[in-house]
Amino acid sequence: MPLLLTVVTAVLLTACAGAASGPASGGAKPPARPTPTAPSSPTPSSTRPSSPTTSATASPTPSTAAEITEAVTQWYEYGGGTAMVSLIEEAEKAQSGRPDEEEEFALVILDFSGLDEALSTARLFGSIPDPKTQKTWSAAIERLDEGAREVLASVPQGRTFQSPTEAGQAFRGWKTFDEGLKNLKKTVARLDRTFGLKPPSDPWEKG
Repeated sequence: MPLLLTVVTAVLLTACAGAASGPASGGAKPPARPTPTAPSSPTPSSTRPSSPTTSATASPTPSTAAEITEAVTQWYEYGGGTAMVSLIEEAEKAQSGRPDEEEEFALVILDFSGLDEALSTARLFGSIPDPKTQKTWSAAIERLDEGAREVLASVPQGRTFQSPTEAGQAFRGWKTFDEGLKNLKKTVARLDRTFGLKPPSDPWEKG
């Protein structure tokens, strides 16, 4: 009997479950099915992977003796040496218009056109990766330029002879020019002595 009770109970429970799931009696309409909605798609910002940020890394400054030597050699061979030789030659040519200090009156012709172009080229190679060489090279460029400008400014306008004031200005200009030549010679000497870099021929003898 207990076995039969167990079986009947299982059948009744199954029937009740089926009745509950069937349509309701009395003509009542079953509830309307909910309208299915499409799942919301994730926004592009949530699906697109963030692009990695790249940071530019500056090239390291040469610090060891070997690195400095290599960097200076590259500067010299890739245009720096040519710019230096050109500056020497044009500075020497510019001095051809320098009056003789022993003469009271002298007719001079000033021509700094070649020097001006050589200075512009030298500035393009103005950074030598060696502090000591860079110091004299930079001073040479600035003093030569400053001296030439002061000499040109002393030229009389509409007159042949300089006034005492203009003559004094020209004298100061040439003194500044000499400082530029001195620093230029120091640059050449250090490149030769420290790095073994020198022109194939002496540019000072061509002036």
